[in-house]
Amino acid sequence: MIVIDPGHGGTVKVGGSSPNNATGPDGLLEKTVTLEVALRAAVALAAAGQQVKLTRETDVNLGLDDRAAVAKAVAAPAFVSIHFNGDADSRVQGTETWTHSVASAASIGLARIVQSHTVGATGYRDRGVKAKVLGVLDPESHDPRTAACLVEVSFLTDPNENARLHDPAYVDMVGRAIADGIQAYLATLPPTAILRAAKPIAKRRRRRARKIVSRSRRRPVRRKKKG
Repeated sequence: MIVIDPGHGGTVKVGGSSPNNATGPDGLLEKTVTLEVALRAAVALAAAGQQVKLTRETDVNLGLDDRAAVAKAVAAPAFVSIHFNGDADSRVQGTETWTHSVASAASIGLARIVQSHTVGATGYRDRGVKAKVLGVLDPESHDPRTAACLVEVSFLTDPNENARLHDPAYVDMVGRAIADGIQAYLATLPPTAILRAAKPIAKRRRRRARKIVSRSRRRPVRRKKKG
């Protein structure tokens, strides 16, 4: 199962996650656009046959550890957090992707591929793959088999980009580009890696099924009264 994390959300800071960072010239909020892009990426991945889970599907905020925990719970082979940049200088523009400062080779590989595909969609300057300490990407919070990166799609504070992000076709293109990047990364993995990631899900489903069967067996049979 692939996990996509729409950055920010809600109205208050939660567990290190701010409700919103970048804001466009016309008031367009980063938290709104990250969710829109994530939803489109999820649709594209599902259409390609992938199981996908979003850390949030509405305007709510989750702590950084809680976001990572969604991926850890399913041993996701890939976790991508979606964000938009901002700058006091509205002329600044470009696309960049981040990994944790102690990221695995797998995370760096995922970041490079997602970066390449996202740049292809935005058409902006390639600001490269960078690394720093980011709570949502902390390897200690993820399954060791999970590749994790954070993509800063573009600078929302650029008036031209602000306008483009009101175009559903452009938002869809960006979402599909991120999905294509994830798909390209998964194609580099041996089939066993995908199967290992699917096992925790299958185990939970079997446990739930056994509980349902067990409850049904304990349930007393109601006999009809003879009348």
